[in-house]
Amino acid sequence: MHDSEQAATRAAQATQATQATQPVGALRRRTLAVGGLAAGLLAACGGSGGSSDGASNVRMVNATTGYPSLDLAIGTVTVNQGLTIGSVGAYASVANTALSTVVTATGSAAALSSITRTFLKDAHYALVTYGAAGALKTALIPEDVAAAAATQASLQVMNLASDAGALDIYLTGSTDLLDSATANVASVAAGSTAAYSTLTAATYRLRVTGAGDKTDLRLDVPGLALASTQVATLILSQGAGGVMVNGLLLLQQGAATALANTRARVRLVSGVAGGAVVTASVGGVTVASGVGSPYLPPGYTQVGASAQAPVALAVGPLNGAQVAVAVPNQALAAGGDYTLLVWGSVAAPQVTLVTDDNRFPTVAGSAKLRLVNVTTGAPAAMTLKADFSAVASSVAQGQASAYGNVSASTSARLDVVSAASSALIAPLTGIPLVAKGLYTMYMVGDSAAPVGQFTRER
Repeated sequence: MHDSEQAATRAAQATQATQATQPVGALRRRTLAVGGLAAGLLAACGGSGGSSDGASNVRMVNATTGYPSLDLAIGTVTVNQGLTIGSVGAYASVANTALSTVVTATGSAAALSSITRTFLKDAHYALVTYGAAGALKTALIPEDVAAAAATQASLQVMNLASDAGALDIYLTGSTDLLDSATANVASVAAGSTAAYSTLTAATYRLRVTGAGDKTDLRLDVPGLALASTQVATLILSQGAGGVMVNGLLLLQQGAATALANTRARVRLVSGVAGGAVVTASVGGVTVASGVGSPYLPPGYTQVGASAQAPVALAVGPLNGAQVAVAVPNQALAAGGDYTLLVWGSVAAPQVTLVTDDNRFPTVAGSAKLRLVNVTTGAPAAMTLKADFSAVASSVAQGQASAYGNVSASTSARLDVVSAASSALIAPLTGIPLVAKGLYTMYMVGDSAAPVGQFTRER
């Protein structure tokens, strides 16, 4: 149940027990060694057991990416306080009547979410908070589903990664390749919850991919243990860049285990003068090898997230030897997306690390558009206009603008203006900008006669 829904609690409660034994799609069952997570964890929730007087029992889960500490109040009852990301609170008893359910940041009285809910008598619920800063949402999990059979576990998947799109979930052996694997739960749309699947109680390797694309890995977690008779929910929330995801395993009436992403995505864009050749690695992983400038990558490469990721860069003239360029270590947040801009002259190449915001627009009917300036030659800031309205202004060489929202259009006009000249640079007309699309105008070449390369990112 999400904020936009009004109290389908009773219907959900009636159907959950039936769903608990029904697999989703083509469920691939694997019998592996049982281990890890003891059934005793079912009683090890973040507090004590709630009411015995017919009241409802409610607790909160903080699955957000932008709120380090949250409070939950239902009616006059303070349910949880100071709940940190990736954790679950203790149950509190609330009355069986329509009550305001209010989530606030710890230390603030301003409501981040406020909705009236009615909870069933003698029932247990987990209220999941999720989303980035400024966009908090909630979802409700009924927690009285019948236990799974002996040697089995019941698992439902909740995709709360609103910017990640539909996702496939694989539970396999630790060394199994995805090439021959079948998704245990397929195409879970953003904002939806897949019904319970029945699995053999075992320890699995969890991998989450973009729907229908096994190469589009979003999360990889070894050692996910599901115990006999266990009922659990896998909560997927978006990473820092909007595409990678984090996981949280919530045991029914039990503990929560954070399944945080440990990876980041990096790509290289080269605008070095004279068609220079560039090779780069980040965190020991090659992101581009011997590519000529200008170069726009086909996609991102995953590397380990780190506060001090080493960067190895070599640049050389076309048909000449590449020379190592000293680059400081770079900070890469887990789940983040980054573009390494390499620009300037062959003799003195420069590097800028850009943090990419690959989240969808929050304004209905709009697209996101930005300008990246990797021109060479005399410094010249540039401005991007869409249908004669400025989207990005005075973007210096080696820099990227923030994304701006523009109205979706079947035939937009894009203009770039250089500070070096009042003349328009190669205006583009008849450009389709689809709703929820993300676009970048890359400016490459000599600043005296730059060339625009327009790219759809998502």
